Amino acid sequence: MEQQLNQTFQTTADKTIKGPKSLFWYLTLFFTLGITAFQVGGLWFQFINKWLPKEVISGMVQPSFDQTALKFAVASIIVATPLYFTFSYLIRRALKNHNLDPKNKIRVWITYIILFLTVAIAVGDLINAIFHVLNGDYTLRFILKSLSILIIISWIFTYYWLELRSENSLTTSILPKQMAGITIAVIVVSFIGSFFVVDSPRLARSKAYDHTRAANLQEIEFSVQNYYYQNQKLPADLETLRLDNVTLAISDPSTDKPYEYRTIDDKNYELCAEFENSNLDVKNREFQPYYSEFAYQKGRNCFTKKVVLPTDLQAKPLPIR
Repeated sequence: MEQQLNQTFQTTADKTIKGPKSLFWYLTLFFTLGITAFQVGGLWFQFINKWLPKEVISGMVQPSFDQTALKFAVASIIVATPLYFTFSYLIRRALKNHNLDPKNKIRVWITYIILFLTVAIAVGDLINAIFHVLNGDYTLRFILKSLSILIIISWIFTYYWLELRSENSLTTSILPKQMAGITIAVIVVSFIGSFFVVDSPRLARSKAYDHTRAANLQEIEFSVQNYYYQNQKLPADLETLRLDNVTLAISDPSTDKPYEYRTIDDKNYELCAEFENSNLDVKNREFQPYYSEFAYQKGRNCFTKKVVLPTDLQAKPLPIR
């Protein structure tokens, strides 16, 4: 009998989760929780930016919806959220089966770090809210963003505070399942909602081609200007420019057809290219991490350009205040 008890005790001890394994579990839980919470908030931010697009940034009212940020949030949730709930389940099961000590120092430390970060983010959010109000951005858009942050961090703080204060880590309570169910539902709804505002991979690729075309035309314009400075005449064709700049892109990135170029007179010329989309829709214009002076519609677009010499530039006096 005594030998059987010793074997049972030894088996239980072998299953006890501690040391490196518990550290791995809780660090993964902490990391994936942070990504999930931050990127769910990122989704909500972009929903708000889409429907309430005007934002005060650096003292100027600018559009703020960002397809790139939305796509990154979706990708992060796809990867991190399943991992978070997997490790949450493993930890809850280990606590319930007494394979993980509720007083495990790693568990306590990680939980307190989570609580500290939620408080720090809440304080930062309130400071940011007051700053934006003083800066003139007291619109519904910013109020909704601040509420989004407070809701997410309050939800996280409430759960982990209750779990830490509970003597049995809520292993006998239905609260963890209820909060997990609500959390999953909110994440799923937010995830599905993102597909109503995010560009499809096909559209994103066609926009990328258009961005490249606009960038190529702008680089060609710079090269034509530089050629005129050096030779006091326009180049005969785009291949002539390649003699000075072998890396100059003079062909469409999708079809490999050369861009159209023709001279109009001694200082004016025309560039033409075929675009797949339009960037003229100001109403739905979104933040872009680049600048292009080329405004284009879907289809063939031609742009008349003029070279300018330094002597052509007239200095204008500053207005008297």
